[in-house]
Amino acid sequence: MQGRIIKNQNGYFSIWGNEGRLHLCRSRGRLKRTTDVLVGDLVDYELPEASTEAVITKVHPRRTALRRPAAVNIDRIVLTSAVKTPDVHLYTLDKMILLAEDAGIEILLCFNKADLAPDKAETLRRMYEKAGFPAICTSTRSGAGLEELAETLRGHIIAFSGPSGVGKSSLLNHFLGRDVFTAGSVSAKTGRGKNTTRHAELIPFGEQSFLMDTPGYTSLTLDGIPPENAGYLFRDFRPYLGHCRFSDCMHQKEPDCAVREAVERGDILPSRYQSYCQALQELKDNKVKY
Repeated sequence: MQGRIIKNQNGYFSIWGNEGRLHLCRSRGRLKRTTDVLVGDLVDYELPEASTEAVITKVHPRRTALRRPAAVNIDRIVLTSAVKTPDVHLYTLDKMILLAEDAGIEILLCFNKADLAPDKAETLRRMYEKAGFPAICTSTRSGAGLEELAETLRGHIIAFSGPSGVGKSSLLNHFLGRDVFTAGSVSAKTGRGKNTTRHAELIPFGEQSFLMDTPGYTSLTLDGIPPENAGYLFRDFRPYLGHCRFSDCMHQKEPDCAVREAVERGDILPSRYQSYCQALQELKDNKVKY
């Protein structure tokens, strides 16, 4: 039989079978010694007659892998920011995008709580659409954008990711029609959200669809990406790559840099270029540490 791993608790896996039933299972023997089973894995499993537990016998090849939290086979990641309370931090958003690009996962940007600052939400949406990303402005209070966002979820494995307090859990509960995830609050003292999601878990959402909340964060570390790859991972840079004077141009102080010229013309957003420079330095610093 075949199914999808939707939860891992202390080595016991919850598997959603193709027949729509939930089974508790473990990996055993050689498979346990050689393979880490992760949330999102497509697996083969058996149901021994003398046992109430299923046994995983095979883990199928993975299409994508998310590092934080560890989850695989994610079709699309909804990178969620609040336009206010807490205010969107562009460098954090651009780091989220960078990590998703590196993982090869399709990206959708969601600017939530749009009812609190509609003009700002629309400005952000236009900015990132110019950079090449599909973006939606949403509000669970006004209902804005929710129908449009719902259309992108069905038939896929979708992860919602973003800083604490931006409303990921509220959005997911809206689509699921019940309170599955605990909605966090925002600290009046720091203006930051309080993390409520502790682990990765896929929630069935109609036929062959799953939704996942990911643990929120107040900061996000970049590591494991070669600094020389950073330019390509900024998709708005790609039309200009290969057109610099030097083939190994890092788009900082080198003369005749096509990327910097595009920034000066307004073809690349200055905020995106600034994020690239910060990310590049962070990647260089982390490379030295490790």
